[in-house]
Amino acid sequence: MSKTLNYKSCFDVIGPAMVGPSSSHTAGAIKITLTANALLQTQAEKVICRYYESFAETHQGHGTDYAVAAGILNFNTQDTRVPRAIELVKEAGIDLTYVECKKEKSPVGHENTIDLILSAGGRTVRLIGASVGGGTIEVRHYEADGFVVNPTGPLPMVVSVSQDASYKERLQKELDQLGLSVSHTIFEEKDGWYLAHFELEDFLSKDKAQVIETLRDEKHAIYILK
Repeated sequence: MSKTLNYKSCFDVIGPAMVGPSSSHTAGAIKITLTANALLQTQAEKVICRYYESFAETHQGHGTDYAVAAGILNFNTQDTRVPRAIELVKEAGIDLTYVECKKEKSPVGHENTIDLILSAGGRTVRLIGASVGGGTIEVRHYEADGFVVNPTGPLPMVVSVSQDASYKERLQKELDQLGLSVSHTIFEEKDGWYLAHFELEDFLSKDKAQVIETLRDEKHAIYILK
């Protein structure tokens, strides 16, 4: 039986340039946390990090704790400050709690699972990510702005939340104009608010992401998970 590999570029195969020791447990953990930051869109003041299965057993020895802390501070995988990130989080006054869920199965069915709850300024988001190898991650659950979404996993994803039901079409048109193919969509309504979730087949370049971000304003939230 053939297996689909969710790689968008050669870097997903050979692994990222990174501060070690592990692409799955260090680089993957940084990327999961950076993706949660993209939902919060401001510096987190409080973070609860739950580890499941392999991460729950090995996070201390493989640098996962400081990787999560580094992601909270928006450090990338190559930042030389990564090993000092726990200390730097404390200096920044961020409340970071690690929880080992050793007796529980991953809520998203993967051995390398991190469940993050980030809060700041009265707003809270949740993201559950899996580190699937070589520094590649998948987002399999997120909660933001009153919506609960279970994506298929592979990044990138573009999400909008607004009170404009037609905004989905505007965002879809922009993605089409940028030459970005959509593999999966989710559209939900709750209490007069509309969420449009697009999963892309293509690598999302910095330039194209910046174009999408220009659609963000006071009435339309845009989240780019990549």
